[in-house]
Amino acid sequence: MKKKFLEKDDWLTAFNQGNNNAFRLIFESYNRLLFTCAVQLVKDKEQAEDIVSEAFTKLWQRHEVFQTEEHIKAFLFVTTRNASLNYLRHIQRKTASQHELSYLNKDKDDKDVITDMIEGELLRRIYPLIETLPNKCRTIFKLIYFEDASTDEVAEKLHITPRNVLNQKARAIQLLKKKLLVAVFVSLCLNGSIPFKAKYWKLVEDIVNNHIYNK
Repeated sequence: MKKKFLEKDDWLTAFNQGNNNAFRLIFESYNRLLFTCAVQLVKDKEQAEDIVSEAFTKLWQRHEVFQTEEHIKAFLFVTTRNASLNYLRHIQRKTASQHELSYLNKDKDDKDVITDMIEGELLRRIYPLIETLPNKCRTIFKLIYFEDASTDEVAEKLHITPRNVLNQKARAIQLLKKKLLVAVFVSLCLNGSIPFKAKYWKLVEDIVNNHIYNK
């Protein structure tokens, strides 16, 4: 969350009490990340905006129950992801062809089911992990990942060389990849979603690589 927000020791108390300024700062801190998560799933910007708006509405309606910033963050990401998946299921039932949304097909095989779970866990984990990157890596990766900025655009904006941008991007990817692989695989194994086997580690690795290297 933004530094100016964290400097206020009583921000969570203010939010719990229904303070509009505290809510606005939460919105400014997480709106873009949540929108990116939603639009990657539903492939529709207007629908993604509606989903994120509803997530913040639900957060506000429950403002008095949150005990930590992590609790708020988790609620927002889980609510956004679940709403996105519910929207896809609704579209499938009403209008979408089985080809367009084949990964939601009731007859999909075990690998498709596991792939869905891995991708969902990856989306849940990646945004908080981005915030743990070193400052320069984080800034550059966000510009590329969230704003689709080119190497030259990032270099010009930050007054650094394109080579520096590429080096920092590569560093960010390597750090994220290592953390995501462990976080996603261990989480799914511990909750019983997938067995602790090498072939599933490889599947997680392939999905993580596809997600972060193609940005």
